Amino acid sequence: MHSTDNFTEQLKQLSDIDHIIKSELSASDINTEEITELVDKREQLLQRLLCTIDELPQLSQTEQWQQAIKETQNVVLLMQSKTTLIGQTLYKYRHGNKSVQQYKKFL
Repeated sequence: MHSTDNFTEQLKQLSDIDHIIKSELSASDINTEEITELVDKREQLLQRLLCTIDELPQLSQTEQWQQAIKETQNVVLLMQSKTTLIGQTLYKYRHGNKSVQQYKKFL
């Protein structure tokens, strides 16, 4: 029973981390160090959860675990989307910077 209670508590922690990651990714000024730290914590927690599932395979069928899988997919999609958006912004910035350099040649 202790493993099941621990599993439930770890799933709650995972959900809390997901909420913070989403909040950080929604901020106008993204703190990459904070997100990296949160992702590392999340990965460690996920590894502990997977070890518990190895010991008690029936936990993989719980609604909470299935919800955690869906939430993981959502977080990954959000992170990919933000990364793409930041990449596009960086590309535009670099293109604009090159244009400025070209204009400076004429000054």
